[in-house]
Amino acid sequence: MATQIAVIDFETANSRSSSACQLGVVRLEDWRIVEEREWLIRPQRLYFSPHCVRVHGITARDCLTSPEWDRVWDELHPLIDGCVIIAHNVGFDAAVLQGTCQLYDIAVPQFDLQCTRLIAKRAWPGQSGYGLAAISERLSIQFSHHNALEDARACAQIAIAAAGKSNAMDLESLEEKLGLTRGRIWVDQIRQPRTVRRTRIESEAEPQARYEPKLFRNDGTPSRADQIRRTRLRADAILASCDSVRPLAGKHVVLMHTLLGLDRDDSVSFLCKLGAVVQTKLNMQTHYVIMGTIDLSHDESVEESLAVEQVAHRNKDGQPIRILTQRQLLACIPSGLAIARGDW
Repeated sequence: MATQIAVIDFETANSRSSSACQLGVVRLEDWRIVEEREWLIRPQRLYFSPHCVRVHGITARDCLTSPEWDRVWDELHPLIDGCVIIAHNVGFDAAVLQGTCQLYDIAVPQFDLQCTRLIAKRAWPGQSGYGLAAISERLSIQFSHHNALEDARACAQIAIAAAGKSNAMDLESLEEKLGLTRGRIWVDQIRQPRTVRRTRIESEAEPQARYEPKLFRNDGTPSRADQIRRTRLRADAILASCDSVRPLAGKHVVLMHTLLGLDRDDSVSFLCKLGAVVQTKLNMQTHYVIMGTIDLSHDESVEESLAVEQVAHRNKDGQPIRILTQRQLLACIPSGLAIARGDW
């Protein structure tokens, strides 16, 4: 039996992930649209930010008599149960689904996730932009942007077009041809879909002899261990250069990747020693989003594009969040850049 797909799109009343005010759902079977549904939703907190209203045109008055999320969920759950959830920038919609369910003490069942932005980037590489409007225009898909059902329908048509271009009979075949791995949402966790490096796709498609990486230098010293040791020494030297100054004291930060070649735990520890409070996601306390060093085992991170989008929304709503690259972070630390370059 072919995988069933539920394409979704949320609009929110404000920057909070729990403020869903409109939802559109399009069901796909065998790359055909078999069902469509749309809801206006009354948020528990009836605050509609001016920015969000400018985007989608929905106001508090429009939702006054609409059902709240718990009633919508009673209708939605049977519709999407057992489906793979697809959206454009699916991390945003997954966060809204999770955040709104948590507000109403509803445990989110486990769903697999896929993203049409990633699908489009692999199906039509080298384009100037991969926003929903840009892709739809290139594919001659007519829709009214920022209406939840219209957006979900356009998203579904992008997936159908990509499947046709790739000659993929089902979602699994499309993911294999384009080099995509699914994400997942369950209860209080979200794992984003990702792309797989082309070289990995080719090596899996055409098995060849594999060799273990060189573990020792010519003089017999362990190369990996030496790299780890030097990385930690460099991080310790940067911390020592701060002396008693903690440049991130009292600052709440979200770390997207890792820093200085350290693993995730050591990167978080490094920021904490600089005085930062490291958060797992953006909220009203966040001061900085630190991009760090991108994981080269993946071509792209949906989390990164989602974070940039959320920062832009929050800046427009008056919350001054800054995005820092690793270089910008090190520039805030005495001798940080020089030490990172090895000039120490």
